[in-house]
Amino acid sequence: MRLALLGDLHYSCMSHGTEEMRAARFRAYEHMLKAFLKEDADYHISIGDLTHEGTAEELRSIFSMLTKSERKFIHVLGNHDTYSLPKHEIYTLSGQERYRAIDTPHVRLIFLDTTQEMNREDWGGELDEEQLTWIKGQLANSHEKQVLVFGHHPVFDTTARSTLDKLYIRPQNELRGIFNSRPGGGIYFCGHNHMNSIVKQEEWHYVQTAACLDVPAYRVIEVHEGEVVVAHQRMLDADLMNDIQSFCHDTPGFGPVANAVGEESDLILSVRITSAAQ
Repeated sequence: MRLALLGDLHYSCMSHGTEEMRAARFRAYEHMLKAFLKEDADYHISIGDLTHEGTAEELRSIFSMLTKSERKFIHVLGNHDTYSLPKHEIYTLSGQERYRAIDTPHVRLIFLDTTQEMNREDWGGELDEEQLTWIKGQLANSHEKQVLVFGHHPVFDTTARSTLDKLYIRPQNELRGIFNSRPGGGIYFCGHNHMNSIVKQEEWHYVQTAACLDVPAYRVIEVHEGEVVVAHQRMLDADLMNDIQSFCHDTPGFGPVANAVGEESDLILSVRITSAAQ
């Protein structure tokens, strides 16, 4: 199985911008989406903050482009995606589900909703009791399969910046405790903190992906029986970088993160996943 994973895209309609800024924005997002969707994969996944304000206009625009690609696209909600509309309206516009699991012969893919609803004052993550109970069951019933979990916010005190205020999931240690109770471990993929980071704690690996406006790139995840390989695919183009620079600093609510690309060890990962039944 092959997966393509997009970091925080922050697609914005730039209603406040100049004509030149809006033109640069259009070129930049078109370039990045085309490169991402061109990647051959079984599923194309957004790790959240696909949009910047979560307005109906942004959601309709971005999902119109995604639908035309005919790719199997999965959107994990990010806090920016939930700023403007109730979640039930987001699901109606996007055709997505709040959380879900997908089973394949060797892997279980688990997608979480770690966001609050329409709360611009607190962009931290939360998991409600419904999802906590559900994910316990998903992990307990995964048996010999590899487990890959996707959520927008990091688990507390794992990847870069995940101990800072509003940059992790609450309750602080509950999800990590649930993960560590599963024999054989797994991999948790997240975004939110706008910095590439890969960390191993106990039997779990935590893979955080930078925002596309800081590091134009996506990850490719190859899943084999007993092994997962994570690569980092840069979208290297001078015109793309110039376009991004011309509008991202004037996007309200977006602040570039220094050293977002991280170290070499934050870009690639090859890990043997032990069967939970062993």
